[in-house]
Amino acid sequence: MCFSATASFVTAAALTPLGLTCVPLARRLGAQRWMPLALTPLLFAAQQALEGVVWLGLGRGASVAELRPVALAYLAFAFALWPIWMPWCALRLGSGRLARWQQRLMRGLWGLGALLGAGLWLPLLLQPGLVNPIVRHGSIDYRAQPIWAGPFSHTALSLLYALIVVVPLFLHPCRRLRWLGAGLTLAFALAQLAYVHAFSSVWCYFSAVLSALVLWILRAEEPQQAG
Repeated sequence: MCFSATASFVTAAALTPLGLTCVPLARRLGAQRWMPLALTPLLFAAQQALEGVVWLGLGRGASVAELRPVALAYLAFAFALWPIWMPWCALRLGSGRLARWQQRLMRGLWGLGALLGAGLWLPLLLQPGLVNPIVRHGSIDYRAQPIWAGPFSHTALSLLYALIVVVPLFLHPCRRLRWLGAGLTLAFALAQLAYVHAFSSVWCYFSAVLSALVLWILRAEEPQQAG
């Protein structure tokens, strides 16, 4: 499988109209509950557009210093946003539909995601020299790891990250949301096994593609609400 600026920009271009279709659906279903999920494809589109810019810079031989601001913006999504956003989406959707223990677990994962996201990204913001993107085996390796993460293996940190993102989706009573969680889990396994050198980039790319399922989820809910 080959990744490139074209792949990133095409994904961003495809997700943008899809996300714009999701927004009015979420308004009809109940914006307070559904809007965070509906905005997810648009957020992934923005992230993929940023990675497309990184690809273009690497392709023209831009210096690492030139690429760092865009790479940091991309990593703000990859490291900081998603471990907060996905539990938040599940919490909003689960309002009034979750058992107390499920709510507590989701809130705990949301808080843990906020701590992990801040711990992964803020050190990079404070020390941009820790971010050094290169192309390795057809994917982008951002070579971005906070100094504190040294004692922890990549597998341990990425597994914790994945659990924070997918467990809230599996806890939700909406079956199609659980399918999204299953897709993200498979994407995690593939990225971990085959693209560990560029895990952040590859899993985010697969996740962006999977975010197209949000439209499928919303459309399944619309007749139930209308009835």
